[in-house]
Amino acid sequence: MDLEEALARVCEDQRYQAKSPLEAIKALNEEVTEALIAWLRGNQTRSREEITEALPRLLVAMRLLGIDPVAVLRQKALQVAQRQRMMCIVGNRVEVRVGEELRGSWTIWSEEDLREVHRLAEEFDCQLVHLDEEPNGEGGSYYYGSGSTSPKVPR
Repeated sequence: MDLEEALARVCEDQRYQAKSPLEAIKALNEEVTEALIAWLRGNQTRSREEITEALPRLLVAMRLLGIDPVAVLRQKALQVAQRQRMMCIVGNRVEVRVGEELRGSWTIWSEEDLREVHRLAEEFDCQLVHLDEEPNGEGGSYYYGSGSTSPKVPR
C-alpha cells in the first residue's frame, strides 16, 4: 500500500473525520500535547502511542488545508539532500561541497593540514570522503566516513 492509498483510508475512517481544518488542527494539537505530557511524566510507551495517533490526524489536517503530504515529503527529502555537507580529499586538495555546489577548496601541504581537515569535518558535521586517484587518472580507492577512522573501500 502506498502513502496516497493509506491517506485515503485514514481520511475515510470515522475516528479521524473533521468538519473543518480548525477542528482537525485542534485534534492534532490534543494528540501532540498528550504525547508531550506522557513523555514529561516518564511514560515513554504512552507518548509513542499518542504520537502514533497524531500522524493520521496530521495527514487529515494537511488534506483539509489543501496540502499534498506526498509532495511535501518529496520536497523535504530533496531539501535535505541539497543541504548535505561533504569534504572531499582528492590527492592533495580538499573540496567543500554542499549538495552539488562546490563552496571552496584548498591544498593540503602537510600531515598537520590533513589532521585539520579531519577536525573541521567533524566540527562542521561534514561527510569526509578520501579519493585516491592513481597517476593514470583511473580510479584507485576511496575512504568514506568522518574523522580519522574512515574505512578504505575499493572503487
